[in-house]
Amino acid sequence: MKLIAFFLLTGLTVIAQEVTFKSLLDEMVNRDELPKLPKHDFVLGQTSSYDRTSKSPSQNWFANGDGGGFIRTETNDGREERILMDEQGPGAIVRFWSTYLTWGFSNGTLRFYFDGSKTPQIEGKFLDIISGKLLVDGILSTRTGVFREDFKGKGYLLSGVNLYLPIPYAKSCKVTYEGVDNPFYFAINFRKYVEGTKVKTFAMNELKSNTSTIAKVQKEIVKNPSYKGKTRRAGLKEKTVAPGKSASCSIKGMCAIREFMMNIESDDYKQALRSTVIEIKFDGLSKVWAPVGDFFCTGYALTSEFNTRYHKVTFDGRMLSRWIMPFQKKAEIIIHNHGKLPVTIKELVASYSSWKWDNRTLYFNANWHTYSKIPSQPKRDLNYVEIQGTGKYVGDTLAVFNNAVNGGNQPWWGEGDEKIYIDGETFPSHFGTGTEDYYAYAWVGCALFAQPFLGQPIAHGNRGVGLTVNSRWRALDPITFKKSLKLDMELWHWVNGCDVDYAPTTFWYGTAKSKATTANDRLIGVQKNIRFNERIEAEAFVIDTKDKAHHVVYTQPKNRAWSNRSQLLISNLKSGDSIDTQFYSGEKRIGELRVISQRLPTCGSADLVLNGKVIVKNYDIKGKGQLVKSIPNVTLKRGRNILTIKGKGGEIAIDYLELIDK
Repeated sequence: MKLIAFFLLTGLTVIAQEVTFKSLLDEMVNRDELPKLPKHDFVLGQTSSYDRTSKSPSQNWFANGDGGGFIRTETNDGREERILMDEQGPGAIVRFWSTYLTWGFSNGTLRFYFDGSKTPQIEGKFLDIISGKLLVDGILSTRTGVFREDFKGKGYLLSGVNLYLPIPYAKSCKVTYEGVDNPFYFAINFRKYVEGTKVKTFAMNELKSNTSTIAKVQKEIVKNPSYKGKTRRAGLKEKTVAPGKSASCSIKGMCAIREFMMNIESDDYKQALRSTVIEIKFDGLSKVWAPVGDFFCTGYALTSEFNTRYHKVTFDGRMLSRWIMPFQKKAEIIIHNHGKLPVTIKELVASYSSWKWDNRTLYFNANWHTYSKIPSQPKRDLNYVEIQGTGKYVGDTLAVFNNAVNGGNQPWWGEGDEKIYIDGETFPSHFGTGTEDYYAYAWVGCALFAQPFLGQPIAHGNRGVGLTVNSRWRALDPITFKKSLKLDMELWHWVNGCDVDYAPTTFWYGTAKSKATTANDRLIGVQKNIRFNERIEAEAFVIDTKDKAHHVVYTQPKNRAWSNRSQLLISNLKSGDSIDTQFYSGEKRIGELRVISQRLPTCGSADLVLNGKVIVKNYDIKGKGQLVKSIPNVTLKRGRNILTIKGKGGEIAIDYLELIDK
């Protein structure tokens, strides 16, 4: 195999194999490469359909025509093709995002031309490539946040679409789209390797020859098995931390934390998720400082279970991180209680193994801050983080409380684009098309999702008043930087006269000297009282379908009677069929439970059973208008609650539950 020698930032000379389709697949599941400088030096680039009239902060900086930004149009063999990407030099496409909109979408032809060829090496219908089976099926080519919306009296499905299958090329890559769609939204991330890097250009026959490798990758990034080597444990158990106090544990030696799990309790659980802070020091350097809930990417509300590549949250309250955190001499984990009530650490477990520190190894970092009650307008750039030094950016999570009380038809907060500046750029090399697009869903979707590198565990605030949490973790698309990195996100709200809380948490690896700065005082931020809409939105239920029924988030953007403009719709529910739906409560609660549905002509009736006890018989939803059913003296358990829907024929729609505490 051909080999190449090159210098990393540290001056270390490394002999590395050439980059191939298989080597990139192997890298995707090699966790030990995550906290290291790359073997093959690269810069992550992005091409997108952002509005090209955005020239500078003084010239159309917040322009929003983001569906027509192509590089150029050219004619090939009589075909008019719009150029999405045209890059010279060795590289690899590592992520391709776009949108799925079923009405009026032509599903045109996508083509990939490699190494100057006039003949496309990949060619097919757009959706067959991005979220179909032409290249790969399964989680590497999938839709994100699917929901239903009506258009001209007919229901359609909408979503984001994502391709994570790596596509390497030796000399150049041009991607084109032939279709009449306007707008057409897209973002492509690609690695730009240093000149001289040997890269083997992708060929379609490699899909067949690497069938087993692809299957292994798909399985591992979904199942996320624990480290198979020898590990030890450090931690705390049943430790109550008084307000203003801290608790800690430490690990000594040259090691790496491989899994980090916490479970906390408090009389005000949501506030505790924000006011209880994780600080981790590696070799005496404070590198992690973030609230518990934000660090584990659930915000300050545990409303759904998820299992992603780097985080897992379950309804028993356990929150797990899989970031690899190496250190040379000592790691100290400190839990600070900055709240007003005691917090009990039910469990804190850090699983760690030995680690061989070398010149490529980096320290793990997590930084948090919040913008509190900031006006929704005027439009502006909000800073996630600014880093000085060398490292790689590997992900972020954003918790937004949207207080659009008078939000009109669409109280959407996330129209703003990401702007990422690498190594002192004056114009961002990553200029996106919307916050939802950055997080890989689309169309103001309220459907929850948890995929290996993406997550939306709560979406109460997307179309109404409430909390939304969006996460993106990077697979083969980390952003490497030698001198600096700055990530801004536009606050581009559709409604004037309201306010938002806006809290980003950023995850990255860096050298000992690399440091991050954030725009706001983090200590003041965690001490502020959180805001939360206590409605239990049915579209957030975890669904266990025992029969052949189907469920979907059904959205009516202009219907303000619908909470969050959405509700859960269960179809193909035959008489006698039953469905278990699950939701979480951070505390035990007793009071009057209200079940609210927006009636539909296609609906029927069902019996409702909560935690094994019948609470409503013959819940009849057929018709028009709102249905409210009140049940006195209902107990919600701390943790998992199960609402069983026993069908009697017809569709079932549930908007939300609401408990009025005694």
